[in-house]
Amino acid sequence: MPCELSIVVPVYNEEPENLSRLLEALESTLAPLSSTFEVIFVDDGSKLATKNACLTLVEKHPHVKLVALSRNYGEQAAISAGLDHATGQAVINMDSDMQDPPALIPKMLEYWRQGYDVVLTSQASRKESPFRQFCSFAYYRLLNAFSTVQIPVDAGEFRLLSRRAVDVICAMPEQNKFFRGTVPWIGLRQIVIPFDRDARDLGTSTYTGYKLMKLAMEGLVAFNMRPLYFIPFCGMTLMLIALPLQILAIIASGEIYYRLAFEIAAILFAVSGVQIFCTGLVAIYLAEVLKEVRHRPTYIVDQLFGFQTAPEHIVAPALARSPTSV
Repeated sequence: MPCELSIVVPVYNEEPENLSRLLEALESTLAPLSSTFEVIFVDDGSKLATKNACLTLVEKHPHVKLVALSRNYGEQAAISAGLDHATGQAVINMDSDMQDPPALIPKMLEYWRQGYDVVLTSQASRKESPFRQFCSFAYYRLLNAFSTVQIPVDAGEFRLLSRRAVDVICAMPEQNKFFRGTVPWIGLRQIVIPFDRDARDLGTSTYTGYKLMKLAMEGLVAFNMRPLYFIPFCGMTLMLIALPLQILAIIASGEIYYRLAFEIAAILFAVSGVQIFCTGLVAIYLAEVLKEVRHRPTYIVDQLFGFQTAPEHIVAPALARSPTSV
């Protein structure tokens, strides 16, 4: 049964108490609004304790649903699964760690009712380590310096999408969606709300350094073709620098000749490094192309809980078994 608001919450090895606290905060925030809503937890291959906590919430609350994926596919895939299964006229995506404030939802809905298709949030402050804050600050500036799409600075995964925006994004053919870039790319009417991101109270973040680096690289590749054009420019520059150095090496003699020989050797090492860097850069793009041409599904649903029927368009025909609704 379609509702007015769907809230999609990707979950991966989250503390069970955080899930209960989040649902309680959502219910207390949305109750005065008199809006019909559903909360869709997407279990991204979590441990049994987290999945059981989600199942308990589904059993106790009729408006809570669970999409259990067959394994860990990553946060972006989990968000895709949530959007595919959401029925709301507005869909809000938020983290499960209580760092995205539910109290901001009424303001997001207000902008949606004013005609905005996309309501993004920007983290005005973050209670994290100085190193992580610096990495986030530098990443968004670097991303916008090269990207063909203007991505809101310090934006996270806490956002509202209208039904029109959800349908557009779900219809996009790429397998690996980088939502922080995909959402601004669609070009629908949007607004950004700043907020102060609280520190995590319970548990630890499951976003390891490797996962953060992988997400950053996917974002740079997905909306940035300029590094490919940088490669021939770099090669031309090195050739222009190498020419006068070669002339100096020919006309030099004695001690100057030996000094220049060492300098030329250093330059050769630098050139080799640039070549390897550029080759690796091309390899990253080719890897992303390979992911797309394989046409594998973004995710595979293992089971659905709390749904009246299983959405048939979600399940790939080649899968061995269909997801079940409980």
